[in-house]
Amino acid sequence: MPNERGPTSEGVPENADRLDSWKDIASYLQRDVSTVQRWEKRESMPVHRHVHDKLGSVYAFRSELDVWWRGRRSHLAHQQTAASPEVPKPRRLFSVGVSLAAVAVILGSLVWSFRPSTVADQNDRPSKQSVNREAQDLLVRAQYLSVRTTDADNQSAIALLENAIALDPGFARAHAELASAYVTRLAYVTPDETRELEEKAFAAAERALSIDPDVPEAYLARGDLLWTHSHRFAHERAVQEFRHALALNPKSDQTHRRLARVFVHVGFFEEARYHADLALTINPSNAQALNSRAQALLWSGKDEEALAIFLSIPGPVLPELVEANTVFALHSLGRRDEAWSHLRRALAKYGTDPSGNLPGVEALLVAESQPRHARELIDGVRQRKAANPSHHAAYFAASALARMGRAGEAVALLQEAASTGFPCYSLFERDPNLDPIRRDSRFQAFMVEMQKSSASLRRVLFPDGK
Repeated sequence: MPNERGPTSEGVPENADRLDSWKDIASYLQRDVSTVQRWEKRESMPVHRHVHDKLGSVYAFRSELDVWWRGRRSHLAHQQTAASPEVPKPRRLFSVGVSLAAVAVILGSLVWSFRPSTVADQNDRPSKQSVNREAQDLLVRAQYLSVRTTDADNQSAIALLENAIALDPGFARAHAELASAYVTRLAYVTPDETRELEEKAFAAAERALSIDPDVPEAYLARGDLLWTHSHRFAHERAVQEFRHALALNPKSDQTHRRLARVFVHVGFFEEARYHADLALTINPSNAQALNSRAQALLWSGKDEEALAIFLSIPGPVLPELVEANTVFALHSLGRRDEAWSHLRRALAKYGTDPSGNLPGVEALLVAESQPRHARELIDGVRQRKAANPSHHAAYFAASALARMGRAGEAVALLQEAASTGFPCYSLFERDPNLDPIRRDSRFQAFMVEMQKSSASLRRVLFPDGK
């Protein structure tokens, strides 16, 4: 067996979780640079990349490397046992030497070395459970529906997962996916059932971990649950859970798309696009990753690029929000007639929008021409379901009020958006819809607090400040 010296944390400050070069990574793992580079290529060692205009840089997190190292040691021990002549070689259950082939990240924004993952790849991961083939097929079908947020799709996903568990009660991934499906339901379908669904989600995630403490999907479910209204959209803790899942399975498009979702909401647009592009490289049909990529472009002022993506997102995925953002993009581009036409079609299709996104963006369109109607729409947004209100709707309404010169009311709704999961300082700083109130002392005080909060969160999530 090779020398098994591994990560060492001697003399390392507790908050220094990040390693910022191949040399630092090699030193931490007590190997040379060529060895750790080979591990990254051949054994899915978790290494992240920044891509700059001329040169790229790598970094890694000690916590992720520790999880990977423990898994690698277990595999090496398994290999040694299997090779011993005294012990019969067990049936091979999985392959860990997954290499990553160089691909160009879609839409031309990043270049990465990564081999596209398939469902078969995911099912080849190490597991402490015996999986019924029919149950596994049901899981795959449920995963296809997992990014779709309509009532029918969500109910179908839950039913498929419940059937998979009935066939194989020890199927940890099915329990974990069921937990996330419950969170999707409470967030987008039936917010009035939040308490019951949260209990079910928590129980399902814990059941998954009791079967297999290294099942990545359970940590995704935990992060999903933390990133909800009742948990005050705990961005930092949710990201920790998602990074734990990523360390266990670096090829997961579902993990990358969740990181993209959090980062775009807190205004870290470069990081959001980075993870969205990785998710789409692994699985080009991940529509929620597509949505996060479009939002990152939209909120950073790249309206044309964002619009093209929004128009390509399938209808069952966040339909009211996608339509509202499409209208917002058209409005930002000065294409008012198209914005109105698109909004009318969306209202005809989703007229009972409980999120308030469509009324909110309609208020933005009529803020100056029909202020009374805009106020009626904004009042409706304020009265939307309180169990899990849409922070996007609050932002659209705040933008409308800003264009009407109603600074106090606009700031109040911006504060609501920020406190319910959308503290998007980078957007608030640049959006021209807010220009009419930028000199107001209340808005300026709000922005000072937002800037402090944003900087603090960035330091926590990216300790080196990058």
